[in-house]
Amino acid sequence: MALNLRAAIVMLLCTALAGCVTLQEDYQATPSYAFDRPEETTLGRARAQDQARHPGESGYRLISGGVAALLTRAAMADLAERSIDAQYYIFESDAAGAFLLERLIAAAERGVRVRILLDDYTLGFEDVALAQLADAHPKIEIRVFNPFPNRSRLLRPLQLAFQLDRLGMRMHNKAFIADGQVAVVGGRNIGDHYFEAQETSNFRDVDILATGPIVWSIGMHFDEYWNSPVTVPVAAFGVTLSERWGKREMEHLRRFAEEPRGPHAEYARRKLEFTSRLLAGGADLVWAKGLAVAERPMRISDSAKSARLQSEILQTLATVRNEARREVVMVMAYYVPGKRGVELISELTSRGVRVRILTNSLASTDVPAVHAGYVPYRPALLAAGAELHEYRADAQRPAPQEHVMRDGSTNSALHAKVIVYDRRTVWIGSANSDPRSRRLNTESGLLIESEVLAERMLKSMEPDFSAERSWRLSLQDPGLGNRIVWSGVQDGKSVVLDTEPSGGVLRGFGAWFYSILPGIESLL
Repeated sequence: MALNLRAAIVMLLCTALAGCVTLQEDYQATPSYAFDRPEETTLGRARAQDQARHPGESGYRLISGGVAALLTRAAMADLAERSIDAQYYIFESDAAGAFLLERLIAAAERGVRVRILLDDYTLGFEDVALAQLADAHPKIEIRVFNPFPNRSRLLRPLQLAFQLDRLGMRMHNKAFIADGQVAVVGGRNIGDHYFEAQETSNFRDVDILATGPIVWSIGMHFDEYWNSPVTVPVAAFGVTLSERWGKREMEHLRRFAEEPRGPHAEYARRKLEFTSRLLAGGADLVWAKGLAVAERPMRISDSAKSARLQSEILQTLATVRNEARREVVMVMAYYVPGKRGVELISELTSRGVRVRILTNSLASTDVPAVHAGYVPYRPALLAAGAELHEYRADAQRPAPQEHVMRDGSTNSALHAKVIVYDRRTVWIGSANSDPRSRRLNTESGLLIESEVLAERMLKSMEPDFSAERSWRLSLQDPGLGNRIVWSGVQDGKSVVLDTEPSGGVLRGFGAWFYSILPGIESLL
């Protein structure tokens, strides 16, 4: 069994060529749901006294560092006794992905039910690899959201072109749940550059660990996606498991495990620290009332356009925004407000609400097309009174001794999706402020009422607004045009630039090219 499981991981790490297999669309999936009585597990008993002191509330802890985010998930997997549910838009077949898969398989070998739900659009694994992993252990099941009908990777662009209304809509949610008692949600996918484990560039992101009643709601949303008609077990892909693996593939897997500064080595050094923290009770938790919000998985199947445009998240955030009186701080990796978004910002500032926005610069963004959609709205946002900042690619990364597993480039990109209202209400989740999140993708997140948590979130993100980590934008002459200048600090000196810090000719050309494509904004 152990050999088969290890071989399954190898298949996930080493890309195999998939044949032109057609999805069995009439495949009957067996429903499954979260277990009841989660308080009877070790994780549940560890929270019992704290929960009794905070009836009706849930506990929350911010996870800002990437390494801590990965090792927390690993510790949750190791402490789980009944179930692990993992839902991700991206799950890479790199060192971080291999490491977390090993922890999931180890949990399954202890008898833990493991359900893995992945989106098909950027799926990092070939069908045969997913099928082999699912077949390797009866406690592991993998399902794929909104899969492409024909499983050939080469035919995906053609399928997307002809079925854009359906295949263009993706599951962008992120959640990791252990025993229905502890969950981690936020903006991070699974991959090296989401966990400060990449040698070249890394995302600046933030997660939140939650425990208490809100985890039941997060699990309920997972169950809804898991049992949705648009979610398909990998068994429906019709893969024949006849592949064999040799010495070269085993060495490929072993390379990740033997890296002196990789996830395996880091966790070996710090496992007790992270498992103890999960079991220590609520000393470092903020207890407050919260709400878990998620779009419906069948959003992609709504036939009426008006119905499809409805958004559970937008409706929830609109209520909080309308109640804001002092300050709204937005940290959004991808920000394309549209005309209506600019109007909403103007409405806030007109009633005296300070609006601060941090998004990626052209140099830092990993999606130049989104930057192209954002650029036309910058003058209007500034004219409306918003304080606009753009994250820099040379923003300082966290201290290596605390957060970084590998030395390398300081290149950085913003990936967080956070809003803080009036320093008392925190929104954190997977949704960006762009048309795709508003209308196309499914998304999820938490809305939490807590001044303490809000202050901690702002303290965590405030350095990213600094002149060393982001450019402050302003209109050069508000009365005469829309020319923008970028202010910041370079080499210890204040500088003002009248041309956009582009990050290179090719990146600038790419953004320009996307800006001239007709109708592109609705897909961003």
